[in-house]
Formats: sequence, C-alpha cells, structure tokens
Amino acid sequence: MQDVRNAPVEISTGIFEISLPLPARPSSVNIYLLDCGSGWVLVDTGMNTPQSLAALESSLETVGCRFQDIKLIIATHHHPDHFGASSYLRERTGATVYIHAKDAARAQRLVSIASTPITQRPESLAFFRKHGFPIDRYPPELMRPSWMGTAAYQPMLDPDGFLEDNLQLEVGTRLLRIVWTPGHSPGHCVIYLEREKILIAGDHLLPKITPHVGLYPEDEGNPLREFLNSLQKIQNLDVQLVLPAHGPVFRDHRGRARQLIEHHRVRKQKMLNVLKERPCSAFEVAHAVFGDEERPVFHTMAATFETLAHLELACAKGEALKVEKNGQIIYQSA
Repeated sequence: MQDVRNAPVEISTGIFEISLPLPARPSSVNIYLLDCGSGWVLVDTGMNTPQSLAALESSLETVGCRFQDIKLIIATHHHPDHFGASSYLRERTGATVYIHAKDAARAQRLVSIASTPITQRPESLAFFRKHGFPIDRYPPELMRPSWMGTAAYQPMLDPDGFLEDNLQLEVGTRLLRIVWTPGHSPGHCVIYLEREKILIAGDHLLPKITPHVGLYPEDEGNPLREFLNSLQKIQNLDVQLVLPAHGPVFRDHRGRARQLIEHHRVRKQKMLNVLKERPCSAFEVAHAVFGDEERPVFHTMAATFETLAHLELACAKGEALKVEKNGQIIYQSA
C-alpha cells in the first residue's frame, strides 16, 4: 500500500510530484511525472535501489500510469538521484532517454573509475596534492561517495538523445522547453513548461539549500561563473511555480535566484578575507571558511572543491592571484 506520506501529489493538472527515498542526506528526491494525453513524461529517475524503485512503482500505480505508458525520460543531470535508475527504467519502459551530452560524458566517467581507487589515479592524486589536500591522511575507500561502484548508480550510458539549450520537445498536449543551466553539473538542464508557467528545476534552484558547485579534477572552465550566469538566465522566464528536486514547490524564482547569487557573493568575500591575512592553498581556505569540525572525508573534499570554484572565479575577476610554489598552487589577495 502506498504510504500516504509519500503518495504522489498532483501539483498542477496532470503534473505529479513523486518523492523517492535516498540512503543519505538529503533523504529524498522529487521526480516529476507529466500526463501528456498520448503518453507520459518522467523527469529524473531516483537511485537504482530496491526502496526507490518500489516507491516509484507504487506511485505509478496510484496515478494510473503503467511503465509502458512512459514515452520519454528526461534527466536534469547525471547525479545518482537523478539518473541512477535510468538504465533499469529504459529497459522497463522502452521510453526514449534524454540527458545533456556533457553529463552523459560525466556518467560514463563515473562508471569507468568506479572500480579504481583514487590512489591508482595519478591525475586525481596530482590534483589533490596541487591544491593542498592532505590525501595521505585519509583511507582511499572513504574518499568516494557510498553509492559509487554499487548497483545504486546504473545510468544509461548510450542515451537516445541529448538535451541542448532551447530544445523543444513536443509530447502529446505538452511542449517542453529545455533550458541549459550549467553550474551544479556541466550539463544541468531545467524543463520549462511555458504554457503552464512551470519550471521543473532539478538541483539548479532549490528552496531551502544551496546546490553544490565545485571544481573537480576533470573540470574545464569556471563552474561557479556558469552557475551564477544560469541563475541570471532563468530570471528571464515567466514562471509561476518552481518544482525542485529537493524541498517543497515554491514561487518567486527570481527572488530565490537573487538569494543564491548573494549567498555566493558573501561566501567568496569570506574566502578573499582569508587571503588578505596570508596566501593559502585551496584546502587551507576551505578549512578556514567551513571550519574544522568532524565530517565525512567526502564532505571535506566537497568543501575544497567548492572553495576552488570560488577562488578560480575570484582570479578570473582579478580579485585574487595564484602562483605555483613547490608543486602546489597558492592563492593570494590581488
């Protein structure tokens, strides 16, 4: 029987929010099911765990949608709670699966390195040491998320199509416009239903938490600048209702976007204040800004990656400088 606390909610006519369980914080992810008249569209998949798949199947039964009725699966991005069950659902539904090409590449990389400890990846070791992360202090098995290398992440590695900015997908009575919003991931996309004035936001715009934006070993470009530009970009849309992947549905997407922009401005200033006191590695800046309380190793890594994203943006804007000393990159106040 469907748990009423997790029963699908009809947000707007024919648009259902389905909450699926996650094994770590955040404890759930919202995916969205759209009745398009001649078929259904599923936005995001949840993780490939028995608990999540059972909750999804129960929700589909409650709504009256069979697996084979789903004609299109869209992943906002490649992370496990959004794309982890895509391989299973592609086989179960026969639906067409779309994701941005940049995130399809990321999914392939995650699967390819899943069985390789970080200590056996020279490029990753070099990246960590270059930015001051004391990699030798931590057991390698703790330096990866718990889902990595498990059945919980089974992404479809050969998607049927790729999302791109302003792509329009017509399914039955609905027109879905894709808006590319890189930052949280390089290929993150949101889905804009212009007629309904609804934005399915994935992790780009969340009501209560700030999406993680970090600079990783394989990254190119400037992810925080991309994220801030994406926040500016979506303010041009006429939206009455935002459907996020985590947290409740909300209004005022422009106000929330401005809050996130301000959050990152304040966070970057804190980091620049650290550099005014002395030159530091990215790890040292992260330690100063995020604190030294006990936390999982992977969270310490994520804090360093986020700090790097801020410092690289500061350098690009001429607010900080970086130099290499003894094989390590040191940031300093401009």
